[in-house]
Amino acid sequence: MTVTPVTRTARIGLAAVLIGGLLGPAGGCARGCTETALQVWPVQVQRLDAPLTVNARLGAAGEPLSGVTVKLAVTVVGPDHAAGEALFHATTDADGLATVTRPEGVAGLSAAGQRVTGYAAHFQPLNKVDGTAYCWSGASAPISCPGDGGPGQCPAGRDGAAPDG
Repeated sequence: MTVTPVTRTARIGLAAVLIGGLLGPAGGCARGCTETALQVWPVQVQRLDAPLTVNARLGAAGEPLSGVTVKLAVTVVGPDHAAGEALFHATTDADGLATVTRPEGVAGLSAAGQRVTGYAAHFQPLNKVDGTAYCWSGASAPISCPGDGGPGQCPAGRDGAAPDG
């Protein structure tokens, strides 16, 4: 089958619309929803095997948004620069704070030879919350380790073994 330039252009345009609809904007509001904002903070790890805590504060209209699920994703990068995520979910408290603590720390989040570079928080509501449609939002921050030369260089993995699941 031969694809004409007009058909190819139409397909590319349709694909862009479909992908844009699935991914949504990097933040902000779509038509018909209330804007939300996530706040995250850089994390300084003191020891690779110390518990790692990441958190995010979610708000809407200047007020905390409580009782909703936020996805927290710790970014792990391998020696080939391929990135992956260790995904966790937390429910916001009365102050809009979602917190995840991983007892295994940075060292237990991935296999040896990888490094933890940061984390991201995402609020992606699919349904109304208490009758209100909220927009999705996201934010990210670096994770750094002592003596590592800066954010994003936390070595991960224990004794060359993959972490327990």
